[in-house]
Amino acid sequence: MKAIIKRALPALLLACAASANAGVIDLGSVDKNYGSATGYVNTNTGVRKPCDKMGTNAVTVKDTPSGCSWFSDAFDFSALGTKNIDSFDLTLTFSNTNDSFALGPTRTFEDWRVQVGDSATSKSAVEMDLLNSLALTSQTFHIDATTHADVFSNIAANGKFYLSFRDDSWLSSEFILRSASLKVNGIEAADVPEPASIALFGVAMLGAAVARRRRAAK
Repeated sequence: MKAIIKRALPALLLACAASANAGVIDLGSVDKNYGSATGYVNTNTGVRKPCDKMGTNAVTVKDTPSGCSWFSDAFDFSALGTKNIDSFDLTLTFSNTNDSFALGPTRTFEDWRVQVGDSATSKSAVEMDLLNSLALTSQTFHIDATTHADVFSNIAANGKFYLSFRDDSWLSSEFILRSASLKVNGIEAADVPEPASIALFGVAMLGAAVARRRRAAK
């Protein structure tokens, strides 16, 4: 019996430890394809007076001239659940973010920033850089309680994620946004050990004690 317990001890300990671990799981995503075509998301609706130009399958996001609004969009993920939110992965598909102009001997490029908010007017102080690219490009940003501590808890609790952009260059700039996908990551609840698992753990601990006693006796 003692020999059986000794041989089974590593597996028993591993099984008991695994039952207590919790992992990150995919709760789902909110996906948006921008444009004026049927089935696409047209952000130029409602009472806003936006600067953005809608195409059939994309939106041209413009820097803010006077008299019109910045691009903004809300992602409602409340249907996916708002308990135990771990993080978000935001994937954008875009192009034409590297226009430039010459100022004397210096060439200045666009510098587009991604902004995350917990409401239409409240944005994180932490901005993320869009890649400079003329070609169609996809880029993924990870947002969690560490990277965006000033808005993350409110986003997770309210079930809404707000997206906007800002150009940090001197240009009157624009770029083409095709799509945005917000993946919601949750924390899987830890399994509570069943009585049988607890009993196995007890047997494993007993076996460990017996093995230590035998080694000490030698």
